[in-house]
Amino acid sequence: MADLLHSNYIIDGVQMTLSPERMLRECTAEPPLEPDGDPETLADETLDLAPDNYQFNNSDVAAYAKAIPEKRAFPLPFAASHTAGKVAQALVDAIWMAGHFRLGDLTLKADWKWNARQLGYAAAFYHSVESACNYLDALGVKIDKYSLCSGGPSVSFKAATVAEEDAPEEEEASLLRELPFRTANPRISRRRKASATLVPEKSDWLIYIPFDPCDFRLGGSALAQAVGAHPSTAPDISDADYFIDCYEVVRELVEDGIVKAGATVGDGGLMTCLGKLSAGGTGADISIQGVCKAYGEDSQVRVLFSEVPGVVLQIADIDYDYVDAELILQDVVYFPLGHPVPGRSSVRLTEAVEIPQILESLLNTLEGED
Repeated sequence: MADLLHSNYIIDGVQMTLSPERMLRECTAEPPLEPDGDPETLADETLDLAPDNYQFNNSDVAAYAKAIPEKRAFPLPFAASHTAGKVAQALVDAIWMAGHFRLGDLTLKADWKWNARQLGYAAAFYHSVESACNYLDALGVKIDKYSLCSGGPSVSFKAATVAEEDAPEEEEASLLRELPFRTANPRISRRRKASATLVPEKSDWLIYIPFDPCDFRLGGSALAQAVGAHPSTAPDISDADYFIDCYEVVRELVEDGIVKAGATVGDGGLMTCLGKLSAGGTGADISIQGVCKAYGEDSQVRVLFSEVPGVVLQIADIDYDYVDAELILQDVVYFPLGHPVPGRSSVRLTEAVEIPQILESLLNTLEGED
């Protein structure tokens, strides 16, 4: 598989500047390995799906939720977006864990399974590596180890903490490696600090926080794959600065014990995330009208199944004002979805949810912005 890593790439007739291996080595802060002999040249084309006329219906949300598979194929035409989403998902998955760490304390282990036997596969691999490296560089997160083996195609990431002695010493080291973004003695446990399923308290709030302000789009999504649709646009997951702001404030809420339960919005989107939260026997009544209003979105399906990275939190009613103040202080937009429903292990969409006046004012302000 060394040819995929070390080759020179020509994609859609354009010579790429760096090999995947060089991009990955730069993302690990290690010198690139020199290949034996002259590197091969791989010429390939980016796969483009022809848009179709598939119509998603808001009335079919429950059926769509049941159609989402546990495992899905890698969406080759959306390699960049899917890979950035996987990076974000791995980092957010760590946010629920016990310990003491911040985003700048984390590294990722990256694993690709790939082959280049068909048209578009080599180009998709290149775009996947490029997307991961660009997004991680913007986040200030390094890759600890990476691997490539035959199979797939697929990509996975797993987060761990940076050892103190491995911290960079250069004077121009990223600010994310300095306090307060990095802790003096980071530690992470595989034991969760926040429950993975809802706590049966009907007065608690469920809050949704998208970690990227991009539009909700279904290209490359598990739903599109499940129903055989071919939307032409995927979420543009690229705002690293906003992701950092969201991550730091949510991590503090988790570490302080404010978050009673939480789950990552990733594969399958918001609806799949809510389904996982309700798997413990406590369901929820939720409304996404506030999300639709803020984004000017008329499709509940896009909001519920687009794979924009984010979180859903369960907090006590008594902590709502505190959480509201913390999120607004950090310019993090959030949406109250509704409440847990003890004794019913399902998620039900409702027409509306009562929200505090301060948040309603914020949403009205957002609606008028670009």
